[in-house]
Amino acid sequence: MKSFSRMIPTILVPVLAAAFCAACSVNYNNVYETEDTVPELMLDEAVFRRVKDSKVSSEIQSKRLEEFKDGGTVLAQEIQFESKNEDGAVNSFGSAGLMKADTKNEVYEFYNGIRIEAPDRGFVIYGDSLRWNGKTEQLTGEKTKPVTVKKDGVTLSGSGFSASAVSESFSFSSNVGGVYVDKEGQE
Repeated sequence: MKSFSRMIPTILVPVLAAAFCAACSVNYNNVYETEDTVPELMLDEAVFRRVKDSKVSSEIQSKRLEEFKDGGTVLAQEIQFESKNEDGAVNSFGSAGLMKADTKNEVYEFYNGIRIEAPDRGFVIYGDSLRWNGKTEQLTGEKTKPVTVKKDGVTLSGSGFSASAVSESFSFSSNVGGVYVDKEGQE
């Protein structure tokens, strides 16, 4: 009769081997779509110009630009941009640390040290998170991220920023504060 200590390896090794082999199976139906997460095109020191009616209507410069295979997603680092009116004069310009664009839906998200200036409308906007919808011409900020607007001697800061290029108005939903400087320099 075999001793109990000799029976354990005799029984245990085949049982563990069977359990191990049954647990190791490869699922070939679970293929990951890596093409969606890897840029199709990467450009350093890129400059893009949009031409409309044989005139440059906007320009974007980027330290690094990545375009993805879906044909609509673009990521850009350290960008500078400008938009021109029908006469070719710059009507707005700005910069941001990062831009994510959905060009198919005309939605552009800006992050990190954003500055947008529109000299013809007399305002400057600062923030760390803004979203531009080209179809509705709306510029919005996150509910919890502050945005600062300077216009006509008034500096306002707040959260929940929303602006309309159509009605040329803006608002904040919370945490609003500011300074008004009149023409004599009094606060």
